[in-house]
Amino acid sequence: MNDVAELATMIRRLEDEAGLSRRAIAEGAGIGASQVTRIMLGDAKSPSFRVANSLKRFYAETFANGAVQSYQRFAPGCAPRASR
Repeated sequence: MNDVAELATMIRRLEDEAGLSRRAIAEGAGIGASQVTRIMLGDAKSPSFRVANSLKRFYAETFANGAVQSYQRFAPGCAPRASR
C-alpha cells in the first residue's frame, strides 16, 4: 500500500471509528484541513514528511492501547451555551 492510500485509510478510520470530523483530525494532527481533504480526494500525490508524520502520530494517539481516546472539543470551562 502506498503512503497516500495508507494515510487515507487512517483518516477514514478516524472519521468512522473515532467519530472525528476532518477539521477535528486536522486540528489534532496540527495540519491544515485542506491537506486532509486533498489526501482523501487523492489530490495529494506526495504529502510532506511533516504532514504524514503528524497524521500518523495523531492516529497512534487516538487508537492507543487498542481503544479510541476521546478528545475534548472545547477547552475546559468553555463549553458552548445552550441554544435559545
